[in-house]
Amino acid sequence: MDQTDKLATMLPDSADLPPWQVKSSTHLLHDRWLTVRADTCVTAEGVEIAPYYVLEYPDWVEVVALDAEDNIYLVQQYRHGLGVVALEVPGGAMDASDANPVEAAARELREETGLSASEWEYVGALAPNPATHSNLSHIVLARNVEITMKPADDPTERTRLIRMPIRQAIGLALEGKMIQVIHVAALTLALHKAGKWDAQSLADKS
Repeated sequence: MDQTDKLATMLPDSADLPPWQVKSSTHLLHDRWLTVRADTCVTAEGVEIAPYYVLEYPDWVEVVALDAEDNIYLVQQYRHGLGVVALEVPGGAMDASDANPVEAAARELREETGLSASEWEYVGALAPNPATHSNLSHIVLARNVEITMKPADDPTERTRLIRMPIRQAIGLALEGKMIQVIHVAALTLALHKAGKWDAQSLADKS
């Protein structure tokens, strides 16, 4: 299934908003992490938009990892684009060898944290930025996680593993202390799926 087919399953009928026609495409950059594509596009009304830049990333996975005591595992990591240390859920890019998002999530969780889970559930996919990004971000819920090994020794990806109560993580997200928007969305949807995020009851008890 290509990206157009994936998105078609996510969106309501949009026959009155036809896609642009792509007259030509040129790849300006292509490496293992990112491809930059310049399209010459024509809208349904005949307006040419060129160049229109598209960033072709691999699909990503975000793992919301919960243990049996209602704690969640998060990671802190330096993020060079903004120059900050960010609090995030574990995750990363899907590899070509990953059979599906759940397999990718299990690999990323092991590599980043040394955690394994006894129960996995696919929550869904979101588009990081459908205006310019061609990829999807898959959300996976991991339950009954335990540390079973050492994380991978990657000098380009130093992280600090943090375990905290789920309610505390929700509070940090609501206070804007988790700034990675894709990760906050993943946290919200996965915890709702797990029956752990009820915004109204949280407000009533605060």
